Amino acid sequence: MLMIGWVLRQVVAAAEREYYDPANIQRALAELEAQLDQGVIDGQEFERQEDVLLDRLEEARQWANGTL
Repeated sequence: MLMIGWVLRQVVAAAEREYYDPANIQRALAELEAQLDQGVIDGQEFERQEDVLLDRLEEARQWANGTL
């Protein structure tokens, strides 16, 4: 049972690193802007998704500082 707990903690830690990686968030913001430029999404959808990503970027900063 201890091994399963360790494995689960490792999986969660890896997922958090991926989710809170500022480079990944910046890439998502760039892709979002490209979608707007290409007309795939409209300005309203861009702003909605951008807000989500900017909130995630702030959470990433807090996570990196251990304040989340």
